[in-house]
Amino acid sequence: MREKKIMEQRKLKQLLSEMSLREKIGQMIQLTGIYFDDDAVLTGEVGEDQPPQWVTQYAGSVLGMIGAEKLRGIQKKYVEAHPHHIPLLFMADVIHGCRTIAPIPLGQACSFHPELVRKMAGHAAAESASEGIRATFSPMIDVSRDPRWGRIMESFGEDPFLNGVMGTAMLRGYQGEEGKGPAGNKKIPESGIAGCLKHFAGYGAVNAGREYNDVEISQRTFREQYLKPFRMAMHADPAMVMTAFNAVDRRPVSGNKELLEGTLREEMGFSGTVISDWGSIGQLEEQNVVSSQKEAAEAAVRAGVDIDMMSPAYMFHLEELVKEGSIPTSLIDKSAWNVLVMKNRLGLFENPFAGMQGEEPLSAEAKKTALALACESSVLLKNDDMLPLKPERKVFWGGPYVESRELLSRWAIFGRYDDVETIREVLKARKMPVRFLPECEILTEEERRLWQAENCRIQDSGEQDKEIPEICVNSGKQYATLDEIEPEDTVVLVLGEHEAQSGEAASRAFLDLPEGQQKFFDAVAGRTSHIVTVILSGRPLDIRKIAEKSQAVLFVWRPGTMGAEAVVRLVYGEETPSGKLSVSIPWCVGQVPVSYWDVKTGHRMVETNPENRFTSRYMDIPNEPLYPFGFGLSYTEFTITPPIFEKQEREDKIDISCKVKNVGEVPGAEVVQCYVETLCAPVVRPDRELIRFRKIFLLPGEEQEVKFTVNRKELAFYGENMELIDGDVQFRFIVGNSSRSEAGSILYAF
Repeated sequence: MREKKIMEQRKLKQLLSEMSLREKIGQMIQLTGIYFDDDAVLTGEVGEDQPPQWVTQYAGSVLGMIGAEKLRGIQKKYVEAHPHHIPLLFMADVIHGCRTIAPIPLGQACSFHPELVRKMAGHAAAESASEGIRATFSPMIDVSRDPRWGRIMESFGEDPFLNGVMGTAMLRGYQGEEGKGPAGNKKIPESGIAGCLKHFAGYGAVNAGREYNDVEISQRTFREQYLKPFRMAMHADPAMVMTAFNAVDRRPVSGNKELLEGTLREEMGFSGTVISDWGSIGQLEEQNVVSSQKEAAEAAVRAGVDIDMMSPAYMFHLEELVKEGSIPTSLIDKSAWNVLVMKNRLGLFENPFAGMQGEEPLSAEAKKTALALACESSVLLKNDDMLPLKPERKVFWGGPYVESRELLSRWAIFGRYDDVETIREVLKARKMPVRFLPECEILTEEERRLWQAENCRIQDSGEQDKEIPEICVNSGKQYATLDEIEPEDTVVLVLGEHEAQSGEAASRAFLDLPEGQQKFFDAVAGRTSHIVTVILSGRPLDIRKIAEKSQAVLFVWRPGTMGAEAVVRLVYGEETPSGKLSVSIPWCVGQVPVSYWDVKTGHRMVETNPENRFTSRYMDIPNEPLYPFGFGLSYTEFTITPPIFEKQEREDKIDISCKVKNVGEVPGAEVVQCYVETLCAPVVRPDRELIRFRKIFLLPGEEQEVKFTVNRKELAFYGENMELIDGDVQFRFIVGNSSRSEAGSILYAF
């Protein structure tokens, strides 16, 4: 195997040496599919300048296209015309599924089940490869704590460790990596796709939660929190890393050599391809760090950006920069080499059509995995002995999402609404004694006009401008009236924001439910107090009013293709909720950004003296979020014993263990969470940090030991002079089932 790998390297090096300058630069340019086909999906702005003819002839990769037959034809024509028969690489945004759509990543993280996330990513990869896509711009592992930011839906939430674990799992699923540890730059199978860690780095901290805004974080916070997920995911050998739009310490990432070459490659050991985000190299000019597109191209290539996604910089200026001697040919060779290696990992040189016509979309196994993930991603936030409902119980169902197929997201660009069952259809198939309330619009007319003015492409029907099956809601259907609801009746309301209200370029200043839905909820609450509220959303919402008047609240995020089935199973107890929040639900928008990562303060508010004015507190709202990170209820109950530790033979590791028991009456899963607190350090440290977690499934009465092995180096932090400290420090290890619970703790000093 080693000799074969060397021979492949020699062959690639020989190929590189034979390529012309334009052919090499071509590998560094990514075009949108509109230059190859009219049906390409656009996920960004297209400038007025058309690429030169040689660029379309030699471009190394294309984004936003799908379809095996179509891409096979384009690939065949391209390879035959290329002087060295180098294949194209087709990339696309496969964010949480290709055709079989899983819950959004923010929801997937709530499962705390990385193996299930890996398995679902494997299905997404197989479906993508079958349709000709061999690379995706996912996973996004930006630590995200501001729900005003629309792209929080793409992240795995507020915690660096959880982002790292889930991002690694998703990456292994995409690239066919089932084992642990460094993959060694090995081949990606034909059923796999190249993954891309994004956005490097700090993009989740955009000021005011406003998309494309600047970022202001200290180097200490940047390194300890925002770089941690990337450092962890390097063990899965990512094929690509995408640069962030933002600047770090006022230096835009796409022109930041210290960050891309120094931190990413030298410190973290990344050996793959660095790709810009859409147009971000050209935007260096708009950020006023360069005075022209030519200077932008030079800055980016010197910084180490291998592929320019859809800006004019590389295609119009790299050749000139080399010929005039402004940049050495070696920089072009280095970037072109990285792209060739990625194509070689995908097996495209042996077979340019590798993976096409593989797995059929929407396979039974893919749908089964998507259903399991939708169930495990849902978080039961409140339950006053209301759920699960008995199947024979007469129940009213209402709200805009009972009859909507809009259970996907703005990033499910290849998902289809006609693959999605509605909740009404699932209930009817079960022949349950349910009645349906009249339809409530997702958005009011005024709200639709507002969002259309913001170019969100919302149709009059209130659905996103995609191929949505027409549903005549009143045709042949009977509805109850609100007047028929009696005080003792149970009502399940399925509410939430419009899918166009989250995702890229979808920042929100307010986190309320749409106005019409809140009024509908209030009208129902005026008839009965027995309300179960199911919430669909791409972000945490301000749900205080909902929680106050509901006896049960189930947050299902945007649940995907199998979302309706998951909702019905959870509400009626066919599945037991096991999700835990990957991000805090704020008490109100005035708290954000909010997370459990509170740094210690000398004026801390304490429970024994909550009225003390001179503490770090709000005068008009609580400090704590409505629901904290790691929180989630179940239909059963668990006990967790205080932890004990056992020192290993190696002095740099310890084992922390506890026992978990299901003391309820139904099977269920508990997520045991281990946090660490630094007791004394030369710099101020967080109250606690998640360091380990384990999800275990237990039958009633079953007990199981959970053991965590903690390495001293994982606890390292930066000292006064930004030196790493990993010893002579005492830590407190806390075990519980949320960031605010504590079954017990132990002290240990390395």
